[in-house]
Amino acid sequence: MFVVFVNFFIVLTFAGKQLAAQQTNSQRYSGSEYFLRAYEAQTVKIGITLDKKKESRFLEKALEFTVQQINGQNQGVHFKPYFIYIDTEDVLEASRTVCKSIADGVTIQFLPEDTAVATDFQTACDRLDLPCMDISLRDSSFPASTIFSIEPDVHIVGSAVVDVMRHFGYNRSAAILDGSAGITQLDPVIVQGRSHNISVTIFYRNEESTYRTLLFHLRSLGFRTFVVAIDQTNIGLFVQNVAELNMHDNLYTYIFSDMDIWLSDLNQISHIGINLLAFSPLDVTNHVNPMKMSQMVNYAAARGVTIDSAAHNAEIVPVQAAVLHDSLHLIAKALESFRPLPREFYSPVSCSAASRWPFGSSIMNYLNTVGLDGLTGTITMQPSGRYQHTLRLLKLERNGLSDIGVWNSKTGLNIADRNLAKPLKTTAGTEDDPLRVVSILQAPFLMLKDESKAPPYGEITEKDVHGFLISLLNRVSRLIASEGKGFKYKLYLVPDREFGLRDKTGNWSGMVKEILEDRADLAVGPFTLTAQRESVISFTKPFMTAGIGILYQAPRGSAPNLFALMRSLSVNLWFASLVATAAIGVSLWIIGRFSPLEWSNEHFCTGFATTWAVNVFNLRNSLWFAMCSLMMQGCDINPRAVSTRLLGGVWWFYTMFLSAHFIAKLASVLTVEKMSVPFSSVDELVKHQEIRYGMLNHGSTFEFFQDSKIPIYKEMFEKMNASFPSVFVDSYDEGVKRVASEKYAFLMESTEIEYRVQRNCDVTQIGGTLNTIQYGIGTPKNSPWTEQISMAILYLIENSTIAELREQWWKRGSVCVKDEKSTGPSAINSTLVGGAFLILAGGLVIAMIMVVVEFVWNALHNAKIDKASLWTELVLELRHALRFTASSTRPVLQKQCRTCGVETHSLAAAQMHEHKDYTPMLFLDAATRHSHTGKH
Repeated sequence: MFVVFVNFFIVLTFAGKQLAAQQTNSQRYSGSEYFLRAYEAQTVKIGITLDKKKESRFLEKALEFTVQQINGQNQGVHFKPYFIYIDTEDVLEASRTVCKSIADGVTIQFLPEDTAVATDFQTACDRLDLPCMDISLRDSSFPASTIFSIEPDVHIVGSAVVDVMRHFGYNRSAAILDGSAGITQLDPVIVQGRSHNISVTIFYRNEESTYRTLLFHLRSLGFRTFVVAIDQTNIGLFVQNVAELNMHDNLYTYIFSDMDIWLSDLNQISHIGINLLAFSPLDVTNHVNPMKMSQMVNYAAARGVTIDSAAHNAEIVPVQAAVLHDSLHLIAKALESFRPLPREFYSPVSCSAASRWPFGSSIMNYLNTVGLDGLTGTITMQPSGRYQHTLRLLKLERNGLSDIGVWNSKTGLNIADRNLAKPLKTTAGTEDDPLRVVSILQAPFLMLKDESKAPPYGEITEKDVHGFLISLLNRVSRLIASEGKGFKYKLYLVPDREFGLRDKTGNWSGMVKEILEDRADLAVGPFTLTAQRESVISFTKPFMTAGIGILYQAPRGSAPNLFALMRSLSVNLWFASLVATAAIGVSLWIIGRFSPLEWSNEHFCTGFATTWAVNVFNLRNSLWFAMCSLMMQGCDINPRAVSTRLLGGVWWFYTMFLSAHFIAKLASVLTVEKMSVPFSSVDELVKHQEIRYGMLNHGSTFEFFQDSKIPIYKEMFEKMNASFPSVFVDSYDEGVKRVASEKYAFLMESTEIEYRVQRNCDVTQIGGTLNTIQYGIGTPKNSPWTEQISMAILYLIENSTIAELREQWWKRGSVCVKDEKSTGPSAINSTLVGGAFLILAGGLVIAMIMVVVEFVWNALHNAKIDKASLWTELVLELRHALRFTASSTRPVLQKQCRTCGVETHSLAAAQMHEHKDYTPMLFLDAATRHSHTGKH
């Protein structure tokens, strides 16, 4: 305590002598004023010039915090902040303010951000030999012996941007600016990029309030990489416009030159996956720095000042505040080498004085020899400035900005992410350096021309294989070649015959592994885009869409049935209808005999009155009436009584309903052949106990069921895993064979199902697809070929080239051609109605037999009556029946012969007795017959 007091007393004594030397005889101070003046005389004033019109309160608090921090370390140097507020538009006032601050004893100045005013400050500092600290990003190519800066200038940042573009193969970029102010930052990018064959074209935003129009125009011009040098307050709006135009996938990359990207609110768009890159000089890897920055933020917050950012990280401060902090600490270390400071050090100077401040050059020399570990990393100074600059490369992830690498002005770019670390081949695709393309055998995408040979798992050519993929690659290459960027390639088959699956240890197999281990530049095949795969590799735009379907045995149609028309009604209904017909006929006969109205003495055909009452509804006629009504045919007799008519009407109603139902069912039976399938959807398949189901033991279908959260798919995967013997197969061919030979449903991609059912008539697809998947071409992360091939694929889709290729390769060799659907009525198959022809033929045969029986029976009966031989009767009847050209009328012979009195009604008897003259008789009764024959 005593030592501290003695030191303080010595300081005050020295300061008092200096103050006394400056006093005039008229100046007299009180005791407290004397000590205050003596303390200020030993204080180094640090001036910082701020724009009145800009918000810079946090920078003020950062200066106060750093000064307080240095003063608290008791380094023998005491700082005092001196704030200078100017109007940057009034240059004359700014010059007067600078001179006033110098006259007030400010010996170390922090330059203003405005370049024009900063130039005036540099001129004054250089003339008076006052150290000026620069904390803004600007062009430092002009000489200034009194300017000290640890901030990377635009040339340093430009080199970092160009190195990133070279690493990721961004050879053509568009630079987006708010105005001409940003051209200073991008000029080094343009100049340095030109030496590396990198084209950067500058575009300015027009007077609109958003960037939508400009972004839409750049997209139409084919730009996919953008260097963005806009105002920090507009970054949030810019990224929002990017999301609105859907320019946020892997095809687009945005490199921001603003190193305060931390301060922008990116939380709202971080989840969309925008490929945003930026730089930051802040070193958060040193565990002390986050704590220091947090203390600075808390210091400002305690005094009512916060950083104007909704997404601000409490451990990050603006770059200017961090550079100011490190610069002041370097000045403190440099001044510590001066101790004790000479009396003249604290003497103010004047802009109008001809003399210079004598310590400026010495301080600059000391500054160029000190170093420290600050918020901006390790600082090592040398006469030419900071020895090396280190910038952290940031990428926007779902959880915010994260480090993916480090750029150093001496060592260049070092990517920490292993998926981004591999430098990409920008010259691949030439004759000398062809692209390496990995694929997998799967019809019709890629097939061996000679299937008898074993697959050559090495380099292959079009002499060995053919298929949809070869045609697609050739079309894409020719399309890119038309733009002067065509590629040559070498094709080989993936050794493990897998598309790519990640195991429990995180290692990949198949074509994904080939890309990750730098053995392939492209992975071509029915390669499904999945979230897991796209997290480690990139994909082009999809060239085909498919889904997971179910392959099962084709339904067997029923065997041809000649009596298919009988299927219109069931056997029970046929039997019931026949029984009902017989019952109605018998009932009509019985009721007719009881009903007096059914008995009549008028003949039902001639209308002649007879002496005998006749009932036409005998048993034979009743059954005939019921049968005619059932067949919807007319009958020559009808009921007369109310009872028989009621029975007939009810029977007609039944036959009308039965006939309508029969005709409707007959139409469907004759035109539609019912296909019997055991299930029609995945829900029914799961419930079916006899049918097993499985899939490939690798690939996207396996991943879909393995990772699915849908209960039914999860249940299916658990059941497949527990099945013994295993329901998983190693290849599609094995799965299709199991489908054809056993009760087995195979879950596979619909494109493969479509190809298989064209060539194997025993299998078919059941139901629709379970999901939607897309096929793309796999590429390494940020490959320059991703964008070019994607554009070619989009063009081929738009002009229907891919549709034509699919039609060509899927239909080629088809043996199961399905009948095209007809818009008109379908024709009835003759096989289905063959039974009707058989019934017709059978009825014809039976009718012929019956007519023979009737003919012989009638001849036999007449022979007995006429006492003639059967043969004579048969010859006479046959002779008359065979006279087809004769009249179709035939007389009914009279019952009694006129001459001999012999009763006969046969043609043979009339001819025997040579009776040429006879009277036709229509089965008249005896009284009528006697009235006609009485004259004999």
